[in-house]
Amino acid sequence: MTGILPIPRAQTPIVQTQRNGHRPRVMLFTDSFSRGGTERQFVRVVRSLDRSRYDLIIGCLHRRGHLLSEAESLGVPIVEFTINSLYNFRAAKLFLRLVRFLRREQIQIVHAFDFYTSVFVVPAARIAGVPVVLASRRELLNLRSPWQQRAIRVACGLATGVVVNSRAACRDLVGLESGSGGRIEVLPNCINLQEFEPKLSPGEVRRELGLSPRSIVIGALGNLRPEKDLETFLLAARDILNAIPSAEFLVIGDGPARDSLKRLASDLCLSESVHFLSDRSDVPDLVAALDILVMSSYTESFPNAILEAMALGKPVVATNVGGIPELVDEGETGFLVPPRDPKALADRVLYLCRDSARRLQMGRAARMRVESDFTVQEVTARLEGIYAGSLRERCGSV
Repeated sequence: MTGILPIPRAQTPIVQTQRNGHRPRVMLFTDSFSRGGTERQFVRVVRSLDRSRYDLIIGCLHRRGHLLSEAESLGVPIVEFTINSLYNFRAAKLFLRLVRFLRREQIQIVHAFDFYTSVFVVPAARIAGVPVVLASRRELLNLRSPWQQRAIRVACGLATGVVVNSRAACRDLVGLESGSGGRIEVLPNCINLQEFEPKLSPGEVRRELGLSPRSIVIGALGNLRPEKDLETFLLAARDILNAIPSAEFLVIGDGPARDSLKRLASDLCLSESVHFLSDRSDVPDLVAALDILVMSSYTESFPNAILEAMALGKPVVATNVGGIPELVDEGETGFLVPPRDPKALADRVLYLCRDSARRLQMGRAARMRVESDFTVQEVTARLEGIYAGSLRERCGSV
């Protein structure tokens, strides 16, 4: 691949544990265990992988976050390689430590789940002679600086394969040829329908939040970051309230844009109708209490918020960007609108507000779509197929 940095020739792949008939050793890497979408997907996948087929180890760059206790409860060893920068002496020492660890533990598959682990771990795994080295792309490149875009393309080029969660993320890597003939696999995010169930009824949640049981409740869910463009959501809320004064709005999540969004809500005279709920652990209860979920992002790869709303039978009005059209079927499970267009967003939401039968129909179709394509069982089985197929290609056996 043009522009890829040279690395030492990898050692002969380590396959001793396979020859002995043991389970292949798989090391899955995450940056941390925060309550973000990637981290939730990581824990969900580790929990669901077949332990009778694979011997699992978790690697992380920071052993911290809301999901750490859940990860620890899985009974999988967790090994930390703490780096705060990719460009200092400590990172170089930990890089060499990781190379030695992968060799000593005879790791046969390395799967890095996010940006920093892909950039840090993939070169180390290639030098260590790990047979299967998978990088991941779970966001679009337009969220990254030019040097970060180059770094992730280098990492993906060195990997024996790349796992992306949407065709949109795959298009970001057009022209990329992964190391040693690897390929790009599209594997969507998933959800465990048995675990993602509300504990309270919508009526109980609305009473707890002080919402009228008769109000239309419209929600936005996710980290409050600039790319989520919740300014457009609030501007649309102003138009919706002009038409339906009893409507209520929930903003579920936290992040750097929280304060500016609250100021905008105040400036738009929305403070009585828009409720900022911060980061919550009872997301299934809150989403179940909604009538409609809105996503106003100007860039997305494959948003968990939409997947979770669909799993609970909620129609979605979302921007037609990135991988969202791969999840929302226009007119079937929701509506797609142009980004940064509050009027178009408000118009589609108002249409659903006025047609309860259509909301229910779309919600049922959304649930069926999740049951068909995005359950943790379906997606994990596909991931295990990628692991097995990659080992066969690289080692000749599984």
